Amino acid sequence: MVTGMATAQRMRRHLRQESLVLLGVSLIAACAPPARPPQFAPRSHVPLAGTPTGTANWPQEQWWKRYHDSQLDRLMALATRDSPDLQQAQARYTAAERAVDTQKAQLNPQVRGYVSGAHAYSKVVAHAQPGSGTTGSQGLSLPTRHSWSNDGLAAALFSWDLDVWGKQKDAVAQAIGQANAAKAECAMAANSLHYNVARTYFDWQSQQARLQLARQAAQDAATYRKLVALRVHAGLDDPQRLDQADARVAEQQRNIASLEGASSLDLVQLAAVAGVSMQELGSLQAHALPVPDTNVPPYAGLELIGRRPDIVANRWQIEASVKGIDAARAAYYPDVSLLALGAYLRAFPNLGSGTRANVGLGNVGASASLPIFSGGRLKAQLESRQAELDNAVATYNSTVVQAAHDVAQQIATLQQLHAQQLQTDRQLADVSTQNQRADRRRRQGLDDDRTWLGLQMQLAQQRDAQVQVSSQLLTANLALIYALGGGYHDRGVPDLPAGPTAQDASR
Repeated sequence: MVTGMATAQRMRRHLRQESLVLLGVSLIAACAPPARPPQFAPRSHVPLAGTPTGTANWPQEQWWKRYHDSQLDRLMALATRDSPDLQQAQARYTAAERAVDTQKAQLNPQVRGYVSGAHAYSKVVAHAQPGSGTTGSQGLSLPTRHSWSNDGLAAALFSWDLDVWGKQKDAVAQAIGQANAAKAECAMAANSLHYNVARTYFDWQSQQARLQLARQAAQDAATYRKLVALRVHAGLDDPQRLDQADARVAEQQRNIASLEGASSLDLVQLAAVAGVSMQELGSLQAHALPVPDTNVPPYAGLELIGRRPDIVANRWQIEASVKGIDAARAAYYPDVSLLALGAYLRAFPNLGSGTRANVGLGNVGASASLPIFSGGRLKAQLESRQAELDNAVATYNSTVVQAAHDVAQQIATLQQLHAQQLQTDRQLADVSTQNQRADRRRRQGLDDDRTWLGLQMQLAQQRDAQVQVSSQLLTANLALIYALGGGYHDRGVPDLPAGPTAQDASR
């Protein structure tokens, strides 16, 4: 009989133990994260196959110094110092760095202190009513009691999240990726700023060169009109020729006004880009336009990925999104923390009675919290992180394709403008030859000054066309430098994921 009871007790204990094990397994299974999302495949190259390249070096960090223009150097320094766009980008980067510090601080233990004090008053009024069976009886009233009390509590709580599953470390890595992306965005802002300053400055120089030619052409047109007026007044020419000469003078004056307006707009735009006033911009001196470099660096299709700050920023966004998914998956696992509590309580339950109570307590141990039912919150968080990764990959691929388009477009533009420049140079040479012949005939008295002045105006027109083509070539060259990343290069860019790692597979 005793043996049977002992056997039954052992069976009940085994059943309880098995039930606890099954319950623990069920809880862990209920909190297991879903499978890792399918591996993504961002582009690993820039589609620039077949694009002609040369032997030019990549743009240097301060690429504008190749032009040896002290005015341009001063404008770049001024714009870098006062540009609102750069200040905004730097502020975003600083905020991202502080976010990294915030996430890192979550890995450290913390101690929270708690102090409270209270002063209480109580008033007790008791009244007893006899039973309903006795009629005419009176109730029983007890004396009213008043009391005052004080109590004070001081406590300290120590807590330390052990981050067993690496959730917080993944959050730190995600914040670091976002900070690096913000840093690359600073380089994007600087690249755009330097490009716009150089483009606007050289456009102003182009307008100055064209203005000089236009003013000379206006003087020639005025001289030509005087000669025609003399002949018309002498009855040697039809008055209609004077009307034509007046129209030519008016056309030159309109051209001068247009160029002066464009030149003034360039100065306003230059001051706006630099973030300074017109007075701070100072006076600028006109110089000859530099000769642009139309060569393209070799291996542009391969190295462009590490040279464009927008591509680098998107790559860091991919890295941050991957770490965000890891952190979201780790949220399914239990949080394990170390806790320690120390507290001291002093109470005076009835002031004036001399009674007091002192209580001290301490507690040290570990705690684990397990998300059993989250109402879909963890799943929604994980899916949100996956959507962020999909968006980061799509944005990266789009940026790579756009980078290839930008470079290819500028290369094609340079080739087209180079062909136009050759044609313009030939036309200028032909007009120059005709002008030299007309000048010799004028000096020999075989022709009057009208033929020579007409060719002078044609020569100014061809030189104006040459300046315009040179300016367009220089602008395309600046755009190519901008498309190549403007001298930016980040050697710490993470490699693109090629497949799941052993660590990922073990999670």
